[in-house]
Amino acid sequence: MKITIDITLPEDFYTLLSIYQIKPDVFVQYLANQISFPVFYSHPTGSNRWATYFFLDFLESEESEYEVNEELEAKYLKVFKRAIGYNFDQTTDEFTKSEQAGREIMNQWLKAVLAERTRYITDNL
Repeated sequence: MKITIDITLPEDFYTLLSIYQIKPDVFVQYLANQISFPVFYSHPTGSNRWATYFFLDFLESEESEYEVNEELEAKYLKVFKRAIGYNFDQTTDEFTKSEQAGREIMNQWLKAVLAERTRYITDNL
């Protein structure tokens, strides 16, 4: 999905980007590419987990601003962790299977969230 965003860059962030001659859109794209529960849980010692930690920190500090079905979240995170753990144990040398299983669960979770939102909207008509 491609979108256009309009954000205000804080001075410290802009200064760092300028020093290193990094375009803001390139950096934000890199960050977005790194946020992944399947990768996060499939590579427990990988250095590519920092962006997802940043996302989790955002959720912890800002979650009250967003409507999240906590029951669905708990259910799918439990299924997610169990499936990823199983696949990780089965494929210690390659993480592709584990990541794919995680993506399938993420897609199921998204479908459940969208179904719940649709139900909420149609029940109030």
